[in-house]
Amino acid sequence: MEEIALGIVGGIVVVAVVTKTKILRGATKKLIKTGYALSGALTAGGASAMDSAKDLMAESKAEFEAGQVAKAEAA
Repeated sequence: MEEIALGIVGGIVVVAVVTKTKILRGATKKLIKTGYALSGALTAGGASAMDSAKDLMAESKAEFEAGQVAKAEAA
Protein backbone atom coordinates (compact mmCIF):
# COMPACT_ATOMS: atom_id res chain seq x y z
CA MET A 1 0.00 0.00 0.00
CA GLU A 2 2.80 2.39 0.85
CA GLU A 3 4.48 1.63 -2.46
CA ILE A 4 1.34 2.62 -4.37
CA ALA A 5 0.99 5.86 -2.40
CA LEU A 6 4.68 6.69 -2.93
CA GLY A 7 4.31 5.89 -6.64
CA ILE A 8 1.34 8.23 -6.94
CA VAL A 9 3.12 11.00 -5.02
CA GLY A 10 6.27 10.48 -7.12
CA GLY A 11 4.24 10.68 -10.31
CA ILE A 12 2.55 13.87 -9.19
CA VAL A 13 5.92 15.39 -8.30
CA VAL A 14 7.38 14.47 -11.69
CA VAL A 15 4.39 15.98 -13.51
CA ALA A 16 4.58 19.13 -11.36
CA VAL A 17 8.31 19.56 -11.98
CA VAL A 18 8.00 19.00 -15.74
CA THR A 19 5.05 21.39 -15.97
CA LYS A 20 6.78 24.02 -13.85
CA THR A 21 9.94 23.67 -15.92
CA LYS A 22 7.97 24.26 -19.14
CA ILE A 23 6.28 27.29 -17.59
CA LEU A 24 9.59 28.68 -16.33
CA ARG A 25 11.23 28.02 -19.69
CA GLY A 26 8.49 29.92 -21.50
CA ALA A 27 8.64 32.80 -19.03
CA THR A 28 12.44 32.93 -19.30
CA LYS A 29 12.29 33.01 -23.09
CA LYS A 30 9.78 35.87 -22.97
CA LEU A 31 12.02 37.75 -20.55
CA ILE A 32 15.03 37.30 -22.83
CA LYS A 33 13.03 38.46 -25.88
CA THR A 34 11.88 41.52 -23.95
CA GLY A 35 15.49 42.26 -23.05
CA TYR A 36 16.51 42.09 -26.70
CA ALA A 37 13.69 44.44 -27.69
CA LEU A 38 14.54 46.87 -24.91
CA SER A 39 18.21 46.80 -25.83
CA GLY A 40 17.39 47.62 -29.44
CA ALA A 41 15.12 50.48 -28.43
CA LEU A 42 17.74 51.93 -26.09
CA THR A 43 20.42 51.65 -28.74
CA ALA A 44 18.27 53.52 -31.25
CA GLY A 45 17.27 56.11 -28.66
CA GLY A 46 20.86 56.43 -27.48
CA ALA A 47 22.10 57.15 -30.98
CA SER A 48 19.45 59.84 -31.37
CA ALA A 49 20.33 61.35 -28.00
CA MET A 50 24.02 61.31 -28.90
CA ASP A 51 23.32 63.16 -32.15
CA SER A 52 21.32 65.79 -30.26
CA ALA A 53 24.11 66.20 -27.71
CA LYS A 54 26.69 66.61 -30.49
CA ASP A 55 24.50 69.27 -32.14
CA LEU A 56 24.16 71.16 -28.87
CA MET A 57 27.90 71.01 -28.26
CA ALA A 58 28.65 72.30 -31.76
CA GLU A 59 26.17 75.17 -31.38
CA SER A 60 27.54 76.08 -27.96
CA LYS A 61 31.12 76.02 -29.24
CA ALA A 62 30.20 78.24 -32.20
CA GLU A 63 28.43 80.74 -29.93
CA PHE A 64 31.35 80.74 -27.49
CA GLU A 65 33.89 81.34 -30.24
CA ALA A 66 31.73 84.10 -31.72
CA GLY A 67 31.61 85.75 -28.30
CA GLN A 68 35.38 85.48 -27.96
CA VAL A 69 35.90 87.08 -31.39
CA ALA A 70 33.49 89.89 -30.48
CA LYS A 71 35.36 90.54 -27.23
CA ALA A 72 38.72 90.56 -29.04
CA GLU A 73 37.42 93.03 -31.65
CA ALA A 74 35.98 95.31 -28.94
CA ALA A 75 39.28 95.40 -27.06
